[in-house]
Amino acid sequence: MNLIVALFPLLCAALVSASASKPALPSNYNNVTGTSSQAFPTDVGFEGNLAYSKPPLMAQTDKLNSTKSRGCFGVELRVEPLNYQKDNATSDDIYRNLGSASVYHSADDLFPETKGYAPLPDQCSLKQVHILHRHGARNPTSGDTSGAGLFGAAVWNASQARKLQASGPLEFLNHWNYSLGAEVLVHQGAQEVFDSGVHHYYQYAKLLEHLKHKPVLRTTSQSRMLDTARYWSLGFFGWDAASKIHLEVLTEQSGQNNSLSPDKSCTNSDNDDYAYGDLLSAEWEKVYTKKPAKRLQKYLKGIELNADLIYGMINLCAFETVVLGNSDFCPLFTKEDFENYEYDIDLQFMGNSGFMNPTGRAQGVGWVVEMLDRMNMTKYDGPISGQNTTLDYNSTYFPVDQKLYADFTHDSVITSVLTALNFKQIGEYLPATKPNPNRRYRASRVTPFAARFVLEVMDCRSDELKGHYLRAKINEAVVPLDKDQGCNPRRDGLCKLENFYQYQLKNAYKHSNYNKACFGKNGTDFSVYGPVRDGTI
Repeated sequence: MNLIVALFPLLCAALVSASASKPALPSNYNNVTGTSSQAFPTDVGFEGNLAYSKPPLMAQTDKLNSTKSRGCFGVELRVEPLNYQKDNATSDDIYRNLGSASVYHSADDLFPETKGYAPLPDQCSLKQVHILHRHGARNPTSGDTSGAGLFGAAVWNASQARKLQASGPLEFLNHWNYSLGAEVLVHQGAQEVFDSGVHHYYQYAKLLEHLKHKPVLRTTSQSRMLDTARYWSLGFFGWDAASKIHLEVLTEQSGQNNSLSPDKSCTNSDNDDYAYGDLLSAEWEKVYTKKPAKRLQKYLKGIELNADLIYGMINLCAFETVVLGNSDFCPLFTKEDFENYEYDIDLQFMGNSGFMNPTGRAQGVGWVVEMLDRMNMTKYDGPISGQNTTLDYNSTYFPVDQKLYADFTHDSVITSVLTALNFKQIGEYLPATKPNPNRRYRASRVTPFAARFVLEVMDCRSDELKGHYLRAKINEAVVPLDKDQGCNPRRDGLCKLENFYQYQLKNAYKHSNYNKACFGKNGTDFSVYGPVRDGTI
């Protein structure tokens, strides 16, 4: 999606964009990074299955008092769930329970020992930063086979057959049309990542003084990823960002190694036999959707509500909010419904990409190996997993002398990277029967839209802190590092850099069991017949 951007010096950064027709891309993709005559091409193909949404008209559709909008965003985040007074619920019980489709917010309530923000110790100076960043809010990716699109198709079919009759809280369905697109970054997402670029500029810009070469930022070829990198760069570097950086676009062509989209090269991760998150999700949906289905069915004729359709209706709340600005589906559901939906998404990610999937570590370990080389300023020399070795062996595409690195990727990859790094702080086992309200993993806190995982390297000079240290942040919340990352636990979350580095160097690749986990045959090379607990075979 080509977007025209204008910046205005307002109190809240305003960002205006418009879709334009894309130039025709070559039919052969010999212009991918590393093979093109251009060092850093951006038109490498494989942008995804794109479709554009219909434009919003919130001036007419938003019935709440617009003078009381939250923050600088244009989307409506003040809707309360059904029965909010009885349940003592607020709008946060909707918008912080939408899993990976939640709008960005800092992880101030990730788990009890985290804080929304903590400054560096006074005796330490920042030396290097690694940022792994998810794309901003987008249109859904599932088409009409599941989620929002499936419910949209059901309404369309019932309407065409003249069987649809909706009343009460569902009366709006009589004149409702499915208006979402597919996979494209939306204005809310552009705002999220632009703001992130501005934020990280103020946090880390001084690290880019006295550069020996333009910094290399990496992203993938899907449209929302490329646009995310561009908007973030605009926020960080300004309107002439393209002249200040090298933007490296890694193709998501199937079969191509790519540490920012590792499922393309890890065969078993793309095998439905190991999609335990999908299986657990389907099992849980049969449980929690019964109550809202029974409650809503009396207002609807022509469509028989089932687990898939209730899931799709809550999914529409999430995606209509970020794409169109507001959604009539949000007030249809209770606080309990949204909490159960959040758990549904948690099961999907932990079961497909995290500690409960046998390829969880293997999917994330490629980026971990690259991060260790960058952290230690050593040229890449294996081990080989999900990396594109053609690029990593080339210092033009994989420099290891930068003080700031920014890679743009997907929510599933961030989950896998945390698994490969053995972040058991979020690695609990999730059953498909009943959610633990005090669990430590929630997709809405770890990988909302525009999520960021940051590693900060610092040099400390005091009697208590002497030498190089590291700290980790998930969406601005400092995550205390512990023995599972080779660290001695500290209240400030800091870890001796050498301890962390040596632990990961020794264990991350070895414990991923990369070759067997990705390419082995179940029953011969390993035996796995259900969700695992350690992210590997």
